[in-house]
Amino acid sequence: MHGEMAAMDMPLLPMWLRIVWVVALLAVMAVHTGHLVVLSGQHRAWHTGHTVMAAGMALMYLLPRMQHPELYRAGLVLFALVALVQAVITVAFRAREGAVNPLWLLATVDMLAMVYMLLPPTTRPDWLNWVFVAYLACQTVAYGLGAWDRLPVFTSRTPTSVTAGVATTEHAREHEHAVTPLSAEPAPDPTAGPVVGLVAHSSLGVRVTLAVMAASMAYMLAVM
Repeated sequence: MHGEMAAMDMPLLPMWLRIVWVVALLAVMAVHTGHLVVLSGQHRAWHTGHTVMAAGMALMYLLPRMQHPELYRAGLVLFALVALVQAVITVAFRAREGAVNPLWLLATVDMLAMVYMLLPPTTRPDWLNWVFVAYLACQTVAYGLGAWDRLPVFTSRTPTSVTAGVATTEHAREHEHAVTPLSAEPAPDPTAGPVVGLVAHSSLGVRVTLAVMAASMAYMLAVM
């Protein structure tokens, strides 16, 4: 469904449902804001990205494009820049850590989905809409079930020097992610797998927020 008239007429998104999504996304923002305040390094950057994404989705549900076209144009520029920054971060940590961190890669793809949603409706082909819907639906399930926690890049044994560094970080022990300090240099250990600084050992609360955000994006794309 394309065109500005189609964008106005969204019978599958009545006002009461918009409000439900906005409230849910505000809760997502609150959770990630709390974590970005107390964490540091990659973790703060990762939670910041999700906080911005949740804020963008809440505004999209609350403020229709037809009544606020300038907001959507500004959002397109903002999220394109954020997606670019996250892509650079993904590549930079791939070079530093010796492995692509799926969390950064997925965060970048999710941000590209935000950019896609902010494009003018006439530029979005239907088939690509449904590709993103399918991807985000899979993300909803994967985040909800904690599927990313079991990837080998996160379950590989960490060298002793890094583990010691983790133990000295009090905030990291109290939150959902195990932290590899940005300044730590892993000791050579042929038996250890890749060391990544952002590990997917998420609490249930964080997994739920990520699933809610992915679901909100999938639904928005499906009814556009």
